[in-house]
Amino acid sequence: MDHHTESMASAAAHDDATDAAALNASLSDRHGKKRSSVCSSLNQDFNAPNKPAIHFPPRMILFAGLTICYIILTLVVAGFVSEPSAKHEKSYSQSSSATPNPSQTVYSFSSSTPEEAPSPNTTLACPKWETFNVKAQGDKDFSRNCRVVAAEVGGFEITLCESMRECGQGYFLLKRLDKAQCDKAMARSISWDYEFDAWMKKEIGPDAFVITFSGPQRAAPSDWRHLGNCVYKHPFRLTNTGNYTVSIVHSHDNFEAVQEKERTWQRVVNSEILTKWSMDVCSRHCKPFTSDMIDKMTLPVCGRSHPTQGVYLHSVVGHMLEREQYKVENYQIPYFWHPLACKYDQLFELGSNNECHQRNHSIKFLGDSQVRVSWDITDRRLAGTRDPLLHNVHEGNRQNYYYKDEALNQYWEDGKEKPVAPDPSKQRTLLDFAGRDGHLNWFTTEYMGNHDFWRLGDTTVPFPETNNIDRRLREFNSVLFNVGMWPMSGIRDGGHFTASRFKAMLTWAAENMMETNHRRGSMGVEPLSFIWHGIASFPVTRPQDIDEDAKMRKDWRSPYRLKLWSDLADQVLTSTPQLATSIRRMNAFDLTLPFIHDTPDRGHFFKTPAVEAETDEILHKLNICEGPN
Repeated sequence: MDHHTESMASAAAHDDATDAAALNASLSDRHGKKRSSVCSSLNQDFNAPNKPAIHFPPRMILFAGLTICYIILTLVVAGFVSEPSAKHEKSYSQSSSATPNPSQTVYSFSSSTPEEAPSPNTTLACPKWETFNVKAQGDKDFSRNCRVVAAEVGGFEITLCESMRECGQGYFLLKRLDKAQCDKAMARSISWDYEFDAWMKKEIGPDAFVITFSGPQRAAPSDWRHLGNCVYKHPFRLTNTGNYTVSIVHSHDNFEAVQEKERTWQRVVNSEILTKWSMDVCSRHCKPFTSDMIDKMTLPVCGRSHPTQGVYLHSVVGHMLEREQYKVENYQIPYFWHPLACKYDQLFELGSNNECHQRNHSIKFLGDSQVRVSWDITDRRLAGTRDPLLHNVHEGNRQNYYYKDEALNQYWEDGKEKPVAPDPSKQRTLLDFAGRDGHLNWFTTEYMGNHDFWRLGDTTVPFPETNNIDRRLREFNSVLFNVGMWPMSGIRDGGHFTASRFKAMLTWAAENMMETNHRRGSMGVEPLSFIWHGIASFPVTRPQDIDEDAKMRKDWRSPYRLKLWSDLADQVLTSTPQLATSIRRMNAFDLTLPFIHDTPDRGHFFKTPAVEAETDEILHKLNICEGPN
């Protein structure tokens, strides 16, 4: 049985919530053990025989012991007291051998087991078409198979460590050589939130990087970690085999990518420390995956609650799908998104699934310009057109309707007349873009104000027990939303939110969304399906784009801050069972990060394969055809 047949047999639907659950369980377990140890120690001291010195009343001693226990537990949770067992791969050291090899540097990690070498003459296992746990992948230790890669600029040592058993699995270790500069950066205060400041220094570190793989697959690792002392680990797992080029950009130093204490412009480094470095991934004995091969696999339908894990495979002439071929012609970037180990069941490509339009779904798009671009691409997909979005259009409020038997093509752009909506009473799919709401005002400030409550005696007010936002959303079935870009933008654009402020805003908005659903029963309508679009990535500022105007805007957007906020949003939206089951989630960051060097306007991802991948996910989460969840 070849590795593709095995892959089809072993394919399983992906559930990214496993990552967060495993991490939370690990943290809970560690803190739980520490609590037991601390409190047990206090109890033992309390029960020891009394010394003939000063005698305290038993109640006073008990109260003092409990107080000390509470203080210590608080410090442990806050991260101010170290734990007996360190985090996986948190301790970093270089080991020496009796016969050192100058071309190979060996690294050992205190809390993980290095991968054992296979038997002699064993061939590396080819990748399978399967999902994987991102956090578990990042914890793997390949320190017995490392080599130094020559950096193209000074300041960093680059080491590549690879699996001796599995093709395409490994990590880059990036080590800052100037330790004095590292120590100076680590001494910098980067947040008013002491706990966040300490966490950033421990987990993230002062330097920020963007690593991109191009070849049989376009990939950019989105899981990175600081091992301490300005040494950084960037794990990767490539699904397709062949010859790659790797590029590494050192985007920021001195915590500039994430600092939130100084109201200044975010200074960039943007130094290419590795450019198109050649790397072979089992090209001799593994057959790469192609689109037609995957299309023939028997795969389950992807889940609709959690972000879908997938890969961008290089398009191969003669092996492309019909919908893939015209998109490659449109974008001139030959990569196509494929979910791993599952499939989408409704893509509305070229007029497919049109019979589902009669189900009368009404969808509201709410958020920033990234959501507006998604609106434009989704509009084209539902209309069955091949035409791409060529401009970053700002049009405002608009509604489009889609029917079963008509050639629609109702999208709008410069030079074309806006479509006139047909009779709303007809059965249709309604797609509505509410305009930019970059701070989720609908569910924060506007949601709080409800002047109609002051006029409860006015019989003309429909559903007086609700509020304006409830009534605006009454006709809709689904709401796709996001927030993040504007809160981390420049001060003059309402940005410079701290991570804590962003979390508080999203938490408040999510709670109000749940409250909206609670009141829909009084209006005689079903609960809304909420879909979190996610926070897209953002290009690193180029030297040629740095001028006085750019510095005046004081923009805080960077891939690192966007990644941190994207993870934080996932935590917020899964923090309670109600939120986890009521809000479906996408991961726009992972979908867009591989193409941050290809954005046509240095901010949005139209004209790239990323927008098509986002639209695939949007349509799958919307479930207009009402397929199984």
